[in-house]
Amino acid sequence: MAGSLTSRTARSDLTAAQWRAAMGCFPSGVTVVTTWEGDKPVGTTVNAFCSVSLEPPLLLICLDYANPALSPMERCGVFGVNILNAESRELALHFSRNPEEDRFAGLTHRARVGGAPQLQAAPVFIDCAVEHSYEGGDHRIVVGRGLHIEHASEMPPLLYHKGCFPKFEA
Repeated sequence: MAGSLTSRTARSDLTAAQWRAAMGCFPSGVTVVTTWEGDKPVGTTVNAFCSVSLEPPLLLICLDYANPALSPMERCGVFGVNILNAESRELALHFSRNPEEDRFAGLTHRARVGGAPQLQAAPVFIDCAVEHSYEGGDHRIVVGRGLHIEHASEMPPLLYHKGCFPKFEA
């Protein structure tokens, strides 16, 4: 029976490696999620992103509890989703590397008053306010309310599939 107590407490014999391999078979888009730590911009590459609702405009992202962008995001209450295009592979890799370095060094960004950092190189940007935050296993599920969108190009998206960035074929 869907939603029964039994289904929610069932034990799984899946390993993390099996789960990762299976989930890697599903291609996803790639984003860089940005926020503020005080007056310093911080960001991280995220592919766990999707639309939740049209009315109100809600989306969700999932961040590992160890992700250095999570605490600042929850403290300041805003984040931006920079949707990357097919030419943004290096930007995705840059924001997935060493979190101790200043990932914004040498990158042009801007922000609306009260908004999150917007990467100039990202063709689509969604400024969000944190609406909800939930436990989700070893990740935090953050629901954001869309406040503002910048949409600058119709280039093909950057895809992630099985640990690689395949070329988008329309």
